[in-house]
Amino acid sequence: MGDVSRPFWLFMLFSSVARKPLNGSSGLFRDGVRGSTVFNALTIALMPLLWVVFATIAAMEIMYYYVIGRRHARSPGMRLRSDLSGEQPVATFDPDDANLDWARIQRDYIDRGVPFVLRRVGGAPLSTVTPPASAVAEAFAAGRIRVAALPFLGAIDGLDELVGRLFPWSPRAYWPFWFLGRYSQGKAHIDLGPHTINCYFLRTGVKDVVLVPPEVTKHVALCTGCDGLYVDGSESEGREYLAALPYYHRLDLQPQSLLVFNNASCIHQFRNVQDASGHWPEALSIRVKHCASAEVRIWQHLVGDLAMCKRFSGVGVSQVLRAPPEDRDPKYL
Repeated sequence: MGDVSRPFWLFMLFSSVARKPLNGSSGLFRDGVRGSTVFNALTIALMPLLWVVFATIAAMEIMYYYVIGRRHARSPGMRLRSDLSGEQPVATFDPDDANLDWARIQRDYIDRGVPFVLRRVGGAPLSTVTPPASAVAEAFAAGRIRVAALPFLGAIDGLDELVGRLFPWSPRAYWPFWFLGRYSQGKAHIDLGPHTINCYFLRTGVKDVVLVPPEVTKHVALCTGCDGLYVDGSESEGREYLAALPYYHRLDLQPQSLLVFNNASCIHQFRNVQDASGHWPEALSIRVKHCASAEVRIWQHLVGDLAMCKRFSGVGVSQVLRAPPEDRDPKYL
């Protein structure tokens, strides 16, 4: 009798988690797809499979990082540095520089969780990519962030070449997502999900960016949200949490720049700044599967967080059903 009832109780467990609303989810959706019976049924059906995938990824990442990664000097990047204090700059490289050492960037920046920017001299365009028409068809509500996906395998002019130079053997981990809207900032956070590197392209506007290195991040207490682990109270405009950090990176990200950082191991926070003509920033996030400077708390959530499985299942189903762009509270994490 116990063997027969086990699948039933497992189903009930996943169903109860799936029925719970996401933190701050009220009013997020502008369409009738998300929250429909079909959407909920597909999300519940996908959750067990996605949990198996996440648990497998966690096991593979742990093996890669601790067995293979140490042979490539990744572990020294996780030690606190005594030679740094307070606010630190972010290095900028011109991708057209014939002397640019791409291998050194991979070794000394990407694999050690050190952020950097690719930007042409004078701000010449890196890409002509623009948000999809469906993402800008409706006016932006004040204080809301709009998230719109591009095709998973679609080509992105100018950026694919740069990402390929940095990650010659690494695939995209998710759909590329546009972040649009009229809002200031969300919480300082790291992103839940498998370990990835974010290639963050700023098309227009300016972003005031804070990036906390992984060796500092691992000592910071984080709360659990639906998409990430966040610093409690960090949505405050004063960013008071920075005073407790031994050091961090900060920059004003300019248009036509590609910011590369470890979004799963580095606390990050972006504040929108309108440009001289009043335009709000338009940013495209391309996440590449890469495990370096690993964050143990990410693995814990990959294995044990069913609510996270529900969220990722919903995102995947949204893309399959071609749901419209999603409007969110930027502090909903």
